[in-house]
Amino acid sequence: MSKNGSAMRTSTALALLIAAILTASAPRAAVVQVASDPVLVGAGDIADCVNAGDSATATLLDGIDATVFTAGDNAYPLGRDVDFSDCYEPTWGRHKTRTFPAPGNHDYYSAGAAPYFAYFGPLAGPSGRGYYSYNRGAWHIISLNSNIPANAGSVQEQWLRADLAANRTLCTLAYWHHPLFSSGEHGNDPTMHDIWQALMDFGADVVVSGHDHNYEQFHRQDANGVADGNGIREFVVGTGGTTLRSFGVIKPNSAVRDSTTHGVLKLTLHPTSYDWEFVPVAGGSFTDVGSRPCVGTAPPAVGGRGFAIGGVLTGNEMTWTTGTAQGAYAVARFVDGTTSILPGPGNLLPASATDFTDTTAAPGRLTCYVLLPLAAAGVIGLSDTMCIVPRSRSTVGAPGNVHLQLDQGSIAMMSWSAPAAAPSGYFLLTIPLNGGAQGVVSLPAAATRAMHETSGVPTCYVLFPRSGASVTGNSDVVCAIPAS
Repeated sequence: MSKNGSAMRTSTALALLIAAILTASAPRAAVVQVASDPVLVGAGDIADCVNAGDSATATLLDGIDATVFTAGDNAYPLGRDVDFSDCYEPTWGRHKTRTFPAPGNHDYYSAGAAPYFAYFGPLAGPSGRGYYSYNRGAWHIISLNSNIPANAGSVQEQWLRADLAANRTLCTLAYWHHPLFSSGEHGNDPTMHDIWQALMDFGADVVVSGHDHNYEQFHRQDANGVADGNGIREFVVGTGGTTLRSFGVIKPNSAVRDSTTHGVLKLTLHPTSYDWEFVPVAGGSFTDVGSRPCVGTAPPAVGGRGFAIGGVLTGNEMTWTTGTAQGAYAVARFVDGTTSILPGPGNLLPASATDFTDTTAAPGRLTCYVLLPLAAAGVIGLSDTMCIVPRSRSTVGAPGNVHLQLDQGSIAMMSWSAPAAAPSGYFLLTIPLNGGAQGVVSLPAAATRAMHETSGVPTCYVLFPRSGASVTGNSDVVCAIPAS
């Protein structure tokens, strides 16, 4: 099939989208929906009887169906019984039965953090220890204690390595109080360096901390603060309720920062990826959202599994998890029979790169991309081919953060976040590019992800938020070319 032929069929399909949806009486595509992957939500530095921020963030939790975590400093000022009963209990305490906490230094201002362990009981793990693990969906989650020894060879570090060895999941998240990396008032804290290394040795994906009273997101990095596509993404979320503080020296790899808004971090845990969203309290305007594949989905050294395409306001965004053999990356772009190598003549992406946005793609033209890992010998592998019709999404009502990738060679995995106006559901349109029949599946309002077995057929997808039977917007057209 020529690329021009593919573009023509896609254009024709777009003209018939509404008719296809309204006349569909039953699902006709082999789509496996995942409507409600588990959600983890929380923050650190929380309950403070002299500040109303804890009440505002507790109100956010009222409306989020999720497992709640805390990243330490649960009850100010001294972690006493009275601080838990008078400050934490009336706010975040109403979510206690679904909370899995971690202790902070203010909790340890009371000897041995005894009131913390007494208040949370078994939810805090074995009494007096302060570290434990559990699973949610496909994810392994670990609550750790940065107030006790955590160096290599310590009881906690040895327990962690044994726990990770016994729970070899594709995606792993850990949380504790003192951040290894922070641009906040306290700055970097080396206490958990060896814990970070243990997590990285087992391919962990996310670390969440508190302690500094602000929000900060870091790019993936290793335990020494070196950017690494196979490293760990850290979130500092000391925004649970106590007084916020400004930043100090901005640390390398810091990606997003805010010191003015209380709120919680919401993490949606998909089987091979995750979405994050900082949810501000009422009246707050700052937020931070994103999606990334798990490190465990990293492409082989000479391959490209995990390569995803999505449209953003600035262009066509590609994301992936880096391999280990490449010295650099380039991206091949195919449109209207013309091939271009990006970023451009004489320019390459670094070996640690995990994303690239093409800001020069022409709107409305079917545009395909292949990720090229490079070494001294030249191209050492090819990713799957992923395509998009740039800026084909609606100007109003489009779902956010739409990305498409292939998994296991033929399964198209589409993820998204809800548009600003909450829909009552979605229609997912599948357009096989071999001339086969289009398919339409109705998805519930809670859906943020769907999988489609392509059976090796190149296929395009459009997601439509709806209100009742009426379509209220559409995503960009995104396409996967299996076995390419």
